[in-house]
Amino acid sequence: MARVRLKQRFNRLERHNSYKYSIIIDSHTPDGVKSPEFLNTIESIREWLITDENADLNVGRTDAFSDFIKRMHMAMNNDDPDYFKIPETRMDIMDYLEIYSGDDDDSDGRIDEFETFVDENFQQNNILVRLTRKTSDTIGTSEIKLILNKIEKHLTDTLPAGYSFAITGYPAIEVQLAHYVVTGQLTGLLLSLGIVALVIILLFKKFAAGPLALIDMGVTIIINFGIMGWFGIHLDMVTSIIASITIGIGVDDTIHFLNTYRHYKHKDISISSAIEKTMYVAGKAIVFTSLALTGGFLVLLTSSFQPIILFGLLVSLTMINTTIGSILLIPSAIKLTGIELD
Repeated sequence: MARVRLKQRFNRLERHNSYKYSIIIDSHTPDGVKSPEFLNTIESIREWLITDENADLNVGRTDAFSDFIKRMHMAMNNDDPDYFKIPETRMDIMDYLEIYSGDDDDSDGRIDEFETFVDENFQQNNILVRLTRKTSDTIGTSEIKLILNKIEKHLTDTLPAGYSFAITGYPAIEVQLAHYVVTGQLTGLLLSLGIVALVIILLFKKFAAGPLALIDMGVTIIINFGIMGWFGIHLDMVTSIIASITIGIGVDDTIHFLNTYRHYKHKDISISSAIEKTMYVAGKAIVFTSLALTGGFLVLLTSSFQPIILFGLLVSLTMINTTIGSILLIPSAIKLTGIELD
């Protein structure tokens, strides 16, 4: 009966506990998991995870191999709740494992129900930790990173000598993925801006033209990320490419405007007159192009898939921002600096 209850319990765990991570404790000794000292260490870690003082860890429940042993120990003592604990001797644990019946479909020496929690050599134990909301409305990668760092520090300070640990699972992978997305975004962004500035400098044969061309794109990127932060739009695999699109669109509008301005400035007219003519020719083309592209991407708002909706919305905002930057910021910068383009 105890085995049936255990199987039902862990079947429910597999169905409902989808957002979880694993704390793997390694005894570095074959059959080390069968030691009372090791299992009591596991239990102390689990107790620490769910204490009221650690509510910021947002741990809903934990499960481990020791649950099987504690349940069997209680069952072998007339279901007395006082015996729901780790046996005092290794021999009792070995006896319980001998009489525990279960399938071993892959013939690896472990009962199938144990495979989630122990390795083939019974050397490592997996503490399965379920995340739940306790101290915050959401648990994002920032919160998960703080949680994992706190657990790592505790285990480093308290784990007995000879034991080691590793934390894995989807939340840990998500934190690392977010790190790669952010660092990759920043690296790619800076590299793209540098290449664009270099191309502009070579095209117009003027060093000052490089920083001038980046004004539009830089302001647009800042505005876009500001809007994302204000409305709580997360930086993910879809939204992270918006900055690259901003650079591609912004450099097109910028080169169009500057090249037209250079054309009129070579006619020996004033800066104001050259800007006015440029606005009439290039500015009008930029506005109409932006309207066409914005309308095209706004179609994505009819999608039922949220990432596609956000992508269409952010790209449309990019179109609008780069257009405003091209026809307002760049002329203002030219007027302010009086830059001459060869």
